[in-house]
Amino acid sequence: MRIKTSIFELQSGSVAVVAGYSRVYGGYVGKLISKGLEPGTSFVVLNLAKEGNVQVMLLDKIITLSKPEVNALCIDLSEEEL
Repeated sequence: MRIKTSIFELQSGSVAVVAGYSRVYGGYVGKLISKGLEPGTSFVVLNLAKEGNVQVMLLDKIITLSKPEVNALCIDLSEEEL
């Protein structure tokens, strides 16, 4: 795996794993956890919009993340499919 810092560096269809959270956006950690994005969670990037929301698919649901929530995520690029 290669450590990434932003979902915006990925393409639609990329599979990634939550590695942790940015301290700068610490206020969003609770929201991310409640949406199911805990460290170790795999997801697929569905829709990217640098100026807006990002859709990702977890195993059991599709969620939409706001730009600050995306910036709060630290991710690893996964070689595996979800």
